[in-house]
Amino acid sequence: MKLGKTQPVQRLNITTAINSIGTTTAPFFVTVVMFSGISIANVEIKQLLMPFMLLIVCLVLVTFVTQRIHLPDIAHTRAAVGEKLERSIWSFRHFALGVAAIFFYVGTEVAIGANINLHAFELEDSGHPVTFFGRTDIIIGGVDLGIHALLSTLYWGGFLVGRSISSFFGNISARTQLVTTTILATILAVLAMLTQNLWFLVVIGLLHSTMWSCIFSLSIKGLNKYTSKASGLFISAVFGGAVFTLVQGGLADVLGSWRWTWCLTVVCELFMLTYALFGSRIREKDRID
Repeated sequence: MKLGKTQPVQRLNITTAINSIGTTTAPFFVTVVMFSGISIANVEIKQLLMPFMLLIVCLVLVTFVTQRIHLPDIAHTRAAVGEKLERSIWSFRHFALGVAAIFFYVGTEVAIGANINLHAFELEDSGHPVTFFGRTDIIIGGVDLGIHALLSTLYWGGFLVGRSISSFFGNISARTQLVTTTILATILAVLAMLTQNLWFLVVIGLLHSTMWSCIFSLSIKGLNKYTSKASGLFISAVFGGAVFTLVQGGLADVLGSWRWTWCLTVVCELFMLTYALFGSRIREKDRID
């Protein structure tokens, strides 16, 4: 598969699939390797010191390496040296709405991965534990791997699988992919609330896998010399992951349960669907020759 013959969304899915390796293995690594199946309620502060120190070392090493990597500029994606851009990047409607869409996307993406295990604990305390092929626990070598950690692992694993597979979809546009995945994700979120079956939320990981690439591709399409600046501003919207995770937690406290808090996921999916159908279309006055 030659790079020049692929769509932008394909190339993004290839690179983000590599990123998904970390998010897939992290829940299992933390639960089994670092804490050996210890319940989160029994984890002590002193047990976190060494993992945090190792994380800091890794961040320093990554920063050191990336600073020394030279990446060539892509033609026609930034203004010439000394050139002043005539318009504000926010004046492009499809870009501005795309930033909002990625805010909602990262919000629900992270909220599911972070809170699904808390919902599982709630179900277990109420006498309705989550089962995996009829089992309520997974014990290997005397270590309880935990169904709760498995939920997050498989959810993030869906990103890895979905991005890897979708990288071969050369004939399916970003808009079509985003419309299809958001509709299906909305249906699954509703089913999860009605049935309290958290495996419907896990499957959403497969659908979420390509949304980042689709929204990004649609947002910067046709921006030409504004593309570089737009890309930098686009990344700033990822703080939605912190916002929606906390909002959902607060909503769970108010409602007394996690069950109906997944309405936030439905809202996010519908916003992205609206963006795919209408907001991502480039207005005539936003077209750059």
